[in-house]
Parts: sequence; structure tokens; C-alpha cells
Amino acid sequence: MTSWEKLSKEEILRRLDELSSDDLEPEGGKLFSHIYDPGIDELKKLAEEAYIKYLEKTMLNFSIYPSVLKMEREIVSIVKTLFNGGDETVGNYTYGGTESIFLALKTARDYMKKKRGIAKPNIIVPYTGHPAFIKSAQYLDIKVRYARLTEEYTVDVDDVNEKIDDNTVALIGSAPSYPYGTIDDIRALSDIALEKDIWLHVDACIGGFVLPFLRELGEEIPPFDFTLEGVKSLSVDLHKYGYSPKGGSIILYRSRELRLHQIYVNASWPGYPLVNTTVLSSRSAGPLAAAYATLKYLGYDGYLNLTRQILNAKKVIIEGLLEIGFKILGKPISSIVAFTSNDIDLYILAEKMKERGWYLQLQPGSAQLGFPTSIHLTISPIHSKTAHQFIEEIKELSGDPRVWSYKPEIPEEIFSLDDLDRLMDALGLKDLKFSRMDLVNRLIHVLPPDVVETTFREIVNELFP
Repeated sequence: MTSWEKLSKEEILRRLDELSSDDLEPEGGKLFSHIYDPGIDELKKLAEEAYIKYLEKTMLNFSIYPSVLKMEREIVSIVKTLFNGGDETVGNYTYGGTESIFLALKTARDYMKKKRGIAKPNIIVPYTGHPAFIKSAQYLDIKVRYARLTEEYTVDVDDVNEKIDDNTVALIGSAPSYPYGTIDDIRALSDIALEKDIWLHVDACIGGFVLPFLRELGEEIPPFDFTLEGVKSLSVDLHKYGYSPKGGSIILYRSRELRLHQIYVNASWPGYPLVNTTVLSSRSAGPLAAAYATLKYLGYDGYLNLTRQILNAKKVIIEGLLEIGFKILGKPISSIVAFTSNDIDLYILAEKMKERGWYLQLQPGSAQLGFPTSIHLTISPIHSKTAHQFIEEIKELSGDPRVWSYKPEIPEEIFSLDDLDRLMDALGLKDLKFSRMDLVNRLIHVLPPDVVETTFREIVNELFP
């Protein structure tokens, strides 16, 4: 039998520092994706303490740890009020948006099967719908029908209507979509859902903790929640603009009758009856406790103030980008801004900003599907302190001749590499430094999506142990 060496505490911590030497610093307001930083040190410490306090407690058996159920009930009670849920509105804490979306589709599928006997279900998803819907549909054996987009990058409601058939179990709307921060016409989708007697799920994972507060601050936010009768379920992430540690999300249902199709119970084995409200079974209650602490620490006014900071940063950023000459895609109502340019090489711009410690999420788009290359910014409260610096550095780099005059520099030999090892080396993936992401993203843009998916499956299969 093989063995491995035992290390001291000091050596372990030293190695962790060494391993993370190529990582970008998540705090400080230079990352515009993967982190939602309120910039409050005391809150971070509180959440960490709450997390550790419940680290070893499981959410599997609430009869052993009643406090876990009490916290979940209180969190759901708070969250559902943000979305105008009534007394019958119920929900559960999950470990992330993907799990919430999976549960919504599973519940919609089973509900519609019982109600209408649908055996070959399909759902209708906008092209801007999060891939979690496509992933969940694959797991659940649900066919996906994509709905076209309008010029404003929102779902084409007429196209949705045309794609509905007798096997459609759910319609999907985003509030907002991740790529562009645009909000689908949820009211129109609700009307269709009511007319056709179909489930409507609203994905508010990334915007749910921003939109209600933006409305409070006087911004025009269209209806997207349970005030619309057609909305059957809604997902919102606590580890995004709820500012709690990962992972945490809430799945809400209009009524207990609907949520009943989510719950799994098994008493057909020699062990204890297994009762699961969510996908995961054994899971630490640490994230739940941290979310509880975060919600209680900030309160309604705390979230309102943080949203005000986001709004201020967003205005500075949009005005600065437009002044430089970038084009804003769609109408970014929430906290996400996506911009593009016909002149500036966004691939190089993103990499040059990364060299300066900034992380801008390059969205390759797709030449095949007609989606432009763009840069995505998820704006957090901390960016109210760094927005002006960000615009100044973008402006400075935009005058760099290496960034101007866009040229799709893809070496021809890349297309002839049929050996996976050589391809990974050429793309800067083999050494795990990811130094040629500009080239990777250019290829994603020009190649057919199915080729990209197949190739990435092979690469990821090679990268992971």
C-alpha cells in the first residue's frame, strides 16, 4: 500500500502560500467576476466565525441539530419577502444556483407529469439563460429548446410562444441574465405561462439581492417576482449579492403544493428513513450559519446602502467606458455591465489588465451563433472605491498599439494539431499558468460550439486527476 508524507502545520501553510502564488488577489476591488465584495472586514470575520461554529454540524438530520432547521426557516422567511412571496410561499437553502435550478426543473417536470401526464418533457430557455439549465436538463432527461433574443439581448417572447408544444413543462426567464445584465420580459412570460398552464421559473440568482434595493433607490425595475401570477419558482444566490461565503442559494416556490415534488424520501432500506429537501445529503451547516449571520448583520438598510454603492460605481464605469469609445451591450438594469468594441482587441485588453492585477471576464461570444465578443463586469460595492482607477487604466491601455487595431491572431498550425498534449501546450494550459487565454478565447469565438464543447471535455479530462 502506498503512503504519503506527514507535514507540519507550518510547512502545510507555507505550501498553500506557494500553491496560490499565481492566484489573483480576490479582495481589494480589482476582480469583476467570481467575487461579490461588500468591503466590510467585520462582516467577513463574523461570517468566518459562524462558518467555523457550524462546520462539523450536518444539514442532513435536522432532528439532531434543530438549530439548522430554525436558521433555514428564518432565512427563507426573510428572502421571500424581497420577492413579494405570500404566506404560502416556501423555499429551501441549497449549496448554489445550479442546485437551485436543478431542483426547480426537477420539481416542474414531476409536477407537470402528474398534472398532464407529460412523458417527454421540454423546456424553453433563452440563449442568455445560464448553462445550469442545460446541464440540469441533461441530467433530468429534459429536452431544451432555445429561444431567440431581441436586439436588446432579452428573450424574444414571440419566439418562446411559437416553441411551446404539449410537452413543454417550463419556461425560463432571467432577472437578470449573466452575460449582459439584461432582464427578460417576465410579465409577458407570466402571461404566456398562465394562458398555456405551464411552469415559469425566474432565475434571479445573480440579481435577486440587488433588484429590490435598486427599486427602493428609485431605479425603474420591471416586475419579475411573485407579484406576477405565472411565476411558480424563483432562485436567488446568497453567495452572490447576499454577500455570504460560498456556497449558498435559495429556491422559492409559490406554494407548498408545488414544493412537494422536490422532496425525496426513502424508507425502503434497512437504515434510517432518508429525507432530502435538496440534491445534496450530508453537507456542512457552515455556509448556512454564515449566510444567517450575514443577513442579520447587514439587515435591510445594510443591503440598501451596499446597493447604493454598486449604483454609484456602475455610473462611473458606464460613463467612463462610453467616453473611451466602448459600446454597452443591451440595457444593463442590474449590477452587470457588458461592453464591446469594433476597434479595440478585447482579448489582449483583458490579458493586459490581468497583468495589472485586474480580472475582467472575457466573453468570447460565438461567430457561429452571432454573439459578439465582449467583456463582462460584475460590479460589487467595493468597486465604488476603485471605479475611477479602473477607468483610468482601461483608458491608458486602450491607447496601447498592441490593443488597438483588432487582428484575429490565431496561428494556422493550431488547427492542424491533432495531438491533445501538443494542443494544450500551444494554448498555455499544460503548465496550469493559463498564459494564453487570449488564444483560447479567440478559438472559442471562431469554432462551432459543439467542437468547443468536445475539445474542452477532452482538455478538462486531462487537466483533472
